[in-house]
Amino acid sequence: MALTWPMIFANALIPLVGVIDTAVMGLSGDATDIGAVALGSTVFAVFYWGTYFLRMGVTGFTAQALGAGDWQESQRIVLRALAIALAFGIAALVFMGPIDTFSFNILQGSDAVESKGSAYLSARFFGAPAAIGLFAVTGWFIGAGRTHSALLVQALLAITNGALDIWFVVGLGWGPAGVAAGTSIAEWIAFAIGLGLLWRAFKMEGPLSAQVFSLTQLFDPAALKRLFSVNFDLFLRSMFMVVGFSWFINAGARQSDAVLAANQVLLQFIVVWAFVLDAFAFTAEAETGRAFGRKSITDLRIAIRLTSEFALACAFGFALITLVLGGLVIHTIISDPLVRETALRYLPWCAAVPILGVASWQLDGIFTGATRSAAMRNSAFASLLIYLGLDAIFTPLWGNTGVWVAFLLYYVARALTMVVFYPALERSLNNGK
Repeated sequence: MALTWPMIFANALIPLVGVIDTAVMGLSGDATDIGAVALGSTVFAVFYWGTYFLRMGVTGFTAQALGAGDWQESQRIVLRALAIALAFGIAALVFMGPIDTFSFNILQGSDAVESKGSAYLSARFFGAPAAIGLFAVTGWFIGAGRTHSALLVQALLAITNGALDIWFVVGLGWGPAGVAAGTSIAEWIAFAIGLGLLWRAFKMEGPLSAQVFSLTQLFDPAALKRLFSVNFDLFLRSMFMVVGFSWFINAGARQSDAVLAANQVLLQFIVVWAFVLDAFAFTAEAETGRAFGRKSITDLRIAIRLTSEFALACAFGFALITLVLGGLVIHTIISDPLVRETALRYLPWCAAVPILGVASWQLDGIFTGATRSAAMRNSAFASLLIYLGLDAIFTPLWGNTGVWVAFLLYYVARALTMVVFYPALERSLNNGK
């Protein structure tokens, strides 16, 4: 709990960026404004969450390096990741025009929603380099057990984003584009502070060694091969996940603007609970990584048991909170009567997600700490195929109810497909691989 509680708050603040965006639109706009943020953020998520492998890879490698007592290698890991983040960020800025055109030719929103969504996306992409760089920085903080620093960065991001959203949207009337501009500026500010905290952490361990910044050491072929091998698997895993969540959003868009907006609001509940529960998974990542660094199966099993017990207890609590207080939140943040009614109708389905999803989130943490990225990739692909098949069956039969049934079963499929690979993970530790 000492390691986890800062991450509970830090992780709760990560999705707060999206929650604030949706809430501001819900209070000041109509269904098309909420839908625009939903579709625009879905397009950006393909790129944004597609680079989430940096956070996961950095955490696992950092924890393993520190478990083996190699402080300098842990520093080089984050520097390599920051170089990759810079490359992806520049690519996002260069190709944002074609991405916008291609994406909105695929998504199925109304003309009004797509027009406002395009304005959102254009402003959002300017924060891409900072957003991706934050993955590398926070990944290192988590792997190094410096969770208080991760909390500080996320708190600054959320507070700045909320203030700018209110100013740009409520004060200046910029609509969805204002929401995106506020988020982009907040990400640059948080990234700058994160780099400062990272530098301070480096210096706290003593004088910086020239070997850390040696190009020969930084770009060591063996280290780069391992980094790219693991990160490419995690990239594919992230892309499969993005397709799944994008499919859920687009399935709502095919129903109506009101359903799209309602599902987007309910998705914010899910994202908040997922990130909060991910705090236990993040601790499992760090402790699993250290267990592999020490080659201790006892430490591995202790980390899994303790973090999973806490996570499961919290999952049931969050489901109850959603049922009891979710209606009040919906009434507070949604002004459109039809959107509000639709969201209330599907709130019980939303409340089931923490209970059904907690196993998949915990297993993600365990496999990330062990850097077993191939298993995560294969699990994500298999569960995506299962989800798409379920959606093809249930949505035509039951409309948006079918959309939610398939989505809930998607979480079950993610957990079960990873359980299949767990025995091999323990065998690899016993064999010292």
